[in-house]
Amino acid sequence: MCGVVIQFARRLFRAVLPRLKHPLLDRTPGRYPEDDDNARRYRAAIGETTDPFVLARYEEGTRWREVVRHYVSGSVRVLDVGGGNGAIELAMSPFAFAVSVETLWNPIARELGVRRVIARAEAMPFREESFDALLLLDTIEHFHDVAPISAEMARVARHDAVLLVTTPPRLRWLLRPDPHFAIRGLLLLPSSLQRRIVERRGYRGSDHFVDRIYWSIPQLSRRLREFEVKEVLSRGRGPKRWVWDAVVFRRR
Repeated sequence: MCGVVIQFARRLFRAVLPRLKHPLLDRTPGRYPEDDDNARRYRAAIGETTDPFVLARYEEGTRWREVVRHYVSGSVRVLDVGGGNGAIELAMSPFAFAVSVETLWNPIARELGVRRVIARAEAMPFREESFDALLLLDTIEHFHDVAPISAEMARVARHDAVLLVTTPPRLRWLLRPDPHFAIRGLLLLPSSLQRRIVERRGYRGSDHFVDRIYWSIPQLSRRLREFEVKEVLSRGRGPKRWVWDAVVFRRR
């Protein structure tokens, strides 16, 4: 009953105060000749899945492509740290040399034939200052220790490179089923207690690990010490430091 009341209140709030449109996040993505073929390849690779996250991942990648293009011009080298199923690299490929780092091959990414390096994010096999843009899309919350990864990303980033980060802001999910395990109210609890609860629900694999859902932009900044916030992108009506859609960092 409580969940129904919360959902009704949220829908009523959104009916009165809908989310704002963002000139960059809601821009119609530019199209490349390869896009239609890439979209078909992605749909074929994901098969009959009904997972909305997987279904939308390629088109989402084209939107993040617009964000990268906004901040970086000319010939672009993009590194996706934690590339998942390869949709983001595929979407980036028409305009950039895109490569990802993951600890394991994803079968969809392998079928798509994206550029992928199997390595730990703390020790990436790239030369210093190799990339113009780095991506952490729904990834940073899974890292046990962000500090060595931030240092390694700074090493392989060119001077003034951008780092695009997306991660669920905790305040946005406090009363909703959390974005990883769909457990309502989970994010009201301390991180250590969250972990005990999700393990009891059967989420015990290393790929289920969620270290931290961040409260604020300053908290994120303290984890990414080699980078500074350039811009916070948000469609929300609340303060951006607590409710955001993406954060754009620059290498210091």
